This record gives sequence, C-alpha cells and structure tokens, in this order.
Amino acid sequence: TTYSVIIYGESGSGKEAIAQEIHKRSKRNNKPFVAIDCGALSKELAGSELFGHEKGAFTGALNQKLGSFELANGGTIFLDEIANLSYDIQVSLLRVVQERRMRRVGGTKDIDLDVRIIIASNEPLWEASKKGKFREDLFHRFNEFSMTIPPLRDRKGDIMIFARHFLNLTNEELNKKVKGFSPEVEDIFQKYIWYGNLRELKNVVKRATLLTDGEYIEDRSLPFEIVNFNKLSFDTGSEPAAVSVTAAAPVVASHITQPTRTVLDETTLKAASIDAEYEMIIEALKQANFNKSKAAKLLNIDRKTLYNKMKQYQEFNNH
Repeated sequence: TTYSVIIYGESGSGKEAIAQEIHKRSKRNNKPFVAIDCGALSKELAGSELFGHEKGAFTGALNQKLGSFELANGGTIFLDEIANLSYDIQVSLLRVVQERRMRRVGGTKDIDLDVRIIIASNEPLWEASKKGKFREDLFHRFNEFSMTIPPLRDRKGDIMIFARHFLNLTNEELNKKVKGFSPEVEDIFQKYIWYGNLRELKNVVKRATLLTDGEYIEDRSLPFEIVNFNKLSFDTGSEPAAVSVTAAAPVVASHITQPTRTVLDETTLKAASIDAEYEMIIEALKQANFNKSKAAKLLNIDRKTLYNKMKQYQEFNNH
C-alpha cells in the first residue's frame, strides 16, 4: 500500500521503531527504508537533503546529490518531527504527496516516485495547522491513517521486555554475558517514571551493562537519581509543573511528603536538613526531565554544586 501514516508520540517513545516495523511487514520490505530527522535539517539545506540537487545548483554544490526521497524510491521514507519543516519545504512536500513526483534542487526534470511516506510528530498536527505552523492541506494529505504511541510510563508491561531487548543488544555490542536484572532493579524500573521513554531506558541499560561485572545488573550500576527517585515519597497525582528559578524552592517543596521521624538523636537535624535538600534536588531533576544543567538552574545553583550535593547525600546515607 502507499497509504501515508502519521505516528504521534513523545520524544523517545519508539516512533521510528514502529515505522520500521510497518515497513518490514509491508510488501516493500525488500526495498529501502530511509529515516530523516526533520528537526535536524537546516532551512537552507532541507530541500537538498530531501529532494537532492544538481551540480552547480548553489554555492558548494560541486556534485549531483540524490535526496532522501530518491534514495527511498520503491520503499519507505520516515519523516520524524515533520512540523519542524519550513513553509517552503512543506509546499514542495505537498507536490510530492499529490503528484508522486519531485524535482532536484536546480533540476529541470521531474522524477517519478513510488514511495510510502510515514511521518511522526510529538504534537498534534491538526493543532499545529490551526496555529499556522503546519499546512492544513498537507495534514489532510498525510492523514490517511494515524496512531498514537503511549509513553513508556503508561506501558508498564513493556518496560522489562524492552529492557531485556536492550540488554541483549548491549551484550552483543560489548561482548559481555550479563544474564538479566536483579529483582531490586526490576522493581526500580517498574516504579520509575520514564520521561525519556525508550531512549532513556536504552541508555540506562547500556550504562548499567557496561558497569556490571557479575551475571545480573544490580541497583549500584544504575544512575544515582533513578535509584533514589523511588526512595522518596512524592505526590504523583499529577506531573510536576514547570517552575521559574525564583520560585523553584516553594514549588518543589509543595510536592514533598515530609518524612515522619519518631526518634530524636544528635544526627536528626542534620539528616532532616540533608533529606529536605535532596528531595528538592530530585523534584527539580524531575521537572527538568533529569537534565542536570536545567535542574541546577531551577535551584539557582551551578552544575558542580548540584553534583556535590548529590554526592554528599550518597555519602551520608552510606554511613
């Protein structure tokens, strides 16, 4: 089929993997699959990357170049984050979809295309079209079939399936023989909110596999913030809202369920102070999707201070 498909989903949720699977299960599976990240294309070079160019078409065009559509001819092209394309490129893309032909930049000859187009976006294209960010006629051309990939945090049953898949890939890459995950790690994975979705899970598994010397991945091989994320009690009724630098502390504190201490000793005040500070750090990390530079900015401290505070908490709790 030549039906176009729109795949919606958060960043890192596996939209390209779904597109590849659609291609593999189609009659085009022996033809090329070409994936393009439209968000990474500059306005000036997007036309050349997608449609190719002729020699001398512009300064620096020393040779003829085939574009992604031509390379995918007969197969499937996947355009990720398509709403990032400029208006001019969207006009050219509309012609490709309508007429199934294209012309290289600087060219005079039309090239017939037989390519299935799968696009992806992390925002509804209908809303983007109403805001003037995406052409409405192009949206209707693409909207022959659409699907939405739920975020990983809403697919708890998939977490360990993908974790084991990423472990197998990493074992092969690193020539290691890690068998699996400890029960503690599986519990952490199930409770953690994967804001970065499959991309974050893959990176965590790769890092943990690299650091593991035994047969099973233990929690000591996981990033500090992920392990401790589940040891604190937060209000999880809603996702944390964005905060300003000046308002960071009050907003962060409002999400914390304060621990109850029944025994007072000489370390209680110090422990309470460190606990409260660390809970604020974790909440800032959550709000910044665990981008440490952004979290440090929310807390009005520098990145080095943030690392030192996290290290201090770890050392205190290891005593």
